[in-house]
This record gives sequence, C-alpha cells and structure tokens, in this order.
Amino acid sequence: MKTTLFALCISLLVISCGLTDHNHDQDNDHDYATTIIMTLINENNSADTVSALWKDLDGPGGAMPSIIDTIKLKANTSYLGTIQLFNESKNPRTNITTEIAGNSYKHQFFFTPSTVISNNIEWKITDKDRNNHPVGLTYKVQTSTSTSQIGSVNIVLSHYDSMTKDGIRKSLESDIDIDFPVMIIN
Repeated sequence: MKTTLFALCISLLVISCGLTDHNHDQDNDHDYATTIIMTLINENNSADTVSALWKDLDGPGGAMPSIIDTIKLKANTSYLGTIQLFNESKNPRTNITTEIAGNSYKHQFFFTPSTVISNNIEWKITDKDRNNHPVGLTYKVQTSTSTSQIGSVNIVLSHYDSMTKDGIRKSLESDIDIDFPVMIIN
C-alpha cells in the first residue's frame, strides 16, 4: 500500500511539473507579449501617424501594465494599421510578431470596440493565413462621427491548438487579451 501511494504521489508530482499557463503545442509555442505597439497611418496623409504603446514587463498576472497609451484617431478618417508584439523581459528582446506571422494559421486577432464607440469605428483585418482566414497583424480602421468620443478597443490574440481556426470564432485560449483606450477627435 505504501509503495502504491508513493508511486501515485511521484506520478502526480511529475505530471504537475509539466503544466503551463496555457495548453499550447510546445513545439510551436512562443513567448508572452510584454510590449505591444499599435501603429496607424492616415490613408490620405501619411504624415498623420498614430502610435500607441502597451507595456507590462513583468508579464501576465503580475503588476498592472506600466504604459497604456490612448489611440487618438481623427473622426471620419481611414487608417492602415499594424500591430507588433515583443517580449522585452529577455535580453535581447524576442520579436513575437515574426513567430505569429510564421504560424499565422494558428493565430487570429480580434478587435472589439467598446459599446460607446462601436457605431463610429470599424476595425477590418487585411491579412490572411494560408487557409484564407484573417490574421490581424495588419488592419484598416475607419472612423465616422460628428462628435468627439472616448472608448476602448479590446484586442484578443486567439491561439488555435485545441480547436480548428475558422476565421470567425475565438479560440478557447488567448495569447493576449488587453484593452487600449481610444479617443475619436472631431
């Protein structure tokens, strides 16, 4: 009985040591993002470029992010955008964007404006994976309003290991789930 109990305890210890924060395929897993850079360029005036930074150097579950910039957009304007992700807790920093691009068939961004601004901003993904499903490393944002508004956009990066990416549904696990403040200026 003692031998069986000891073997069971050892088995549980070995199994529990293999647990991770998320259930990714470890061969294709990537670092967590400590830094996210959103860049939006006015389609009609490339000098009008908006850049917003989100930074949480201690990673998930620690302190609150140290930087959360507001994305400030002009009303009735179209922007072309990119998102970049880095892990700056390492030296040198890891460019997670290239890892996501290399495994784009296993990733998809979802951009969801808050209810306050949802009728006056549209986020449309412009890049596709090898299966012709949206990815979200590049996108187009269209604003429309006659008054200034303040809200936010929730950005989720879904990781598809436990389910098949269909281009519509979020996965059961996400690599990021953050909110950027958004201001539409008239």
